[in-house]
Amino acid sequence: MDAAFTFMQILYWLALSTWFGGLLFVAVAAPVIFRTIHESDPTLPTVLSVNLEGQHGTLLAGSIVANLLSTLLRFQLVCAAILALGLIVQWVALYDTQVWPLVLRTALYIGALVLLGYDWRVVSPRIFQHRQEYIDHADEPEIANVARVQFDRYHRESITVLMIELGLLMGIILFSAGISPPHRSAHLDNATSVGSHR
Repeated sequence: MDAAFTFMQILYWLALSTWFGGLLFVAVAAPVIFRTIHESDPTLPTVLSVNLEGQHGTLLAGSIVANLLSTLLRFQLVCAAILALGLIVQWVALYDTQVWPLVLRTALYIGALVLLGYDWRVVSPRIFQHRQEYIDHADEPEIANVARVQFDRYHRESITVLMIELGLLMGIILFSAGISPPHRSAHLDNATSVGSHR
């Protein structure tokens, strides 16, 4: 039991640190990407339109960050599945001794999972939908401008969701610091002691 618990704890911490580290990287990288591309003021050869002057950099930076978040999403799903297994093992092994930290960790995990699902099923698809609509109607300002506003809105919402997720994962890390291996029962300890005296 101790070996299985230790192995699951290793997977649990790897998944938690990967999930947290990936989100932290994107949170730090996103503003740097926007600032760098804005300073370069590029022109996208595949999106040439007089109505998009000055918007190519914003579109490119938003697309890079959106694709980064889309790639990160797959890692998040894997990490969330491993974390769920780790929490199940913790509930089985530590329920008698560490119930309140388990409740807190589980509640924070559920919150992070809900936000992950919301970003996956609601926010990300709308980001790509409005980006494509923006490009497809570049020569129709009345449509393109509305699509750009929606693209920017959902992109900001995605970053907000990411920051809240970071906070929840930080909470899981803090409340996981005191996890200790399950103690053997006094009955087993006594049995071992009696066997050794014989």
